Amino acid sequence: MPNGIDQLYRTAIEKLAKSADADIEHLRRAVIRGDGVPLEPDPRLLAEASGKGADWGEYAFGELRAFGFIVADVARFVWYRPTKNEMWERQAVLAGIEATAIVRLVSMDLSPAIPEIQRRLEAFDRTAASGKALASLLAHQKLMVSVVAATGEVATLEEYARRASVAQVYARAATLELTDVEGMTTSARTMVQLLCKGDARDCAAAATAMRIHPRQPAFAA
Repeated sequence: MPNGIDQLYRTAIEKLAKSADADIEHLRRAVIRGDGVPLEPDPRLLAEASGKGADWGEYAFGELRAFGFIVADVARFVWYRPTKNEMWERQAVLAGIEATAIVRLVSMDLSPAIPEIQRRLEAFDRTAASGKALASLLAHQKLMVSVVAATGEVATLEEYARRASVAQVYARAATLELTDVEGMTTSARTMVQLLCKGDARDCAAAATAMRIHPRQPAFAA
């Protein structure tokens, strides 16, 4: 991976995981479901709901905000609960950044990046076989981070990582079924094969399929 981008890549990858704190993980899922949390995100209300005290309420608020589960809406904070249209728009933006990265990659020497991309593809395949949507989508997002990072463009990866928040992965996972994940693995394998061949158009189409119509791969594997 190009010098100067490795730490940013590692940080983005490390964030794409379930919380090691069981209470925070429970809150993450409750936020996306829209139940089991206060009506509005507030450290005091989180503390009261948990019975854990003010310090824990501040900690929980900070953790949820850092990973995108709390967002700013003008002058107040709100829970991240995207509508279907908002989710589609977010996926379209991510797909656009990914497609642009792929176009740039086909004109580069990819040999240094391929081992990491292949490793992330294999991890996605293994995780998807478990049939767990959330774990699968986290693995998919790590794969796509590795693709964008391979360009070596720090500003692009920073913008991509900001938009590809953990919260949006959780929200999307709540809407997908097993057939969607199966289609995504087919597209992912095709994407990497085409990337290695330097086929920018079809590679970008396979990447976009995972975002826009996951259960219908653009091409057969």
